[in-house]
Amino acid sequence: MRRLGAVCWRITVRISKILPLLALSLSAQAQVHLSSDEHYSQEQAYEYCRDLGPSWRMMSISELYALPKTTLFQSGYSYWSSDKTGSDKTEIGTGSEGDGGIIAMVGFSFYPKERNITLSPGWKKIAAACRDEPETQRNRNYRLTPEGTLDPASAIVWHPFDATDKRAKYTQEQAKEMCENLTLSGRTWRLPSTDELYGIVDYDFTRPTVNMKFFGPMMHRYYWTADSLNEKEGYVVGFKLGSVATVSKKESAYARCVSDNE
Repeated sequence: MRRLGAVCWRITVRISKILPLLALSLSAQAQVHLSSDEHYSQEQAYEYCRDLGPSWRMMSISELYALPKTTLFQSGYSYWSSDKTGSDKTEIGTGSEGDGGIIAMVGFSFYPKERNITLSPGWKKIAAACRDEPETQRNRNYRLTPEGTLDPASAIVWHPFDATDKRAKYTQEQAKEMCENLTLSGRTWRLPSTDELYGIVDYDFTRPTVNMKFFGPMMHRYYWTADSLNEKEGYVVGFKLGSVATVSKKESAYARCVSDNE
């Protein structure tokens, strides 16, 4: 078994209200194993995890994203997840949802340094991430209400899809102002965090990767979050295939607002 030099440890997760957003439940003693090099295609990463033992498997992209920021990732590495999707005519190349050449099938990978979820051809050589427990799927109990879509797990309400111009684009600052100026249902609205917005990504659906019964036919490109990587770049979530990226705060993207269900 190829364990030499790799990182393997048990992590203890404190359950908080944000965890239900992330399509998994890590046990109090979940064991995670990360390869010490970036020599693996997605299929080789599958094999790497299987070779660790019968209980080991590749982590899903939602599980990777939900790992604590204190996780001992190798500096500058990206890590394969078990998720993949047919890209159809989607152009892949730089981690965004619209750059580079066309490829038939792509896999999801996680770049911990910037907490990006990117789309890569399966032959790309990056690192492997494994876990020794069965995956737990999130139970999504959304409810449609007159005020918007309620997510009881996160205790937030998403503003109705048609309550604002769904095709309007904003800079990050404009998106924040748009949400803060909403007067819907007498609520206080805000731009969601990255965890909140990525939390509604649902890989059971594609183009958009969201349940349209509850969130409507969201645009296939990026939506702003309230979070920043640095002074110049902010986080966005893409709903064509379900990615997380950073772009200039001055770029234009869509926006969806939330209200705390106090």
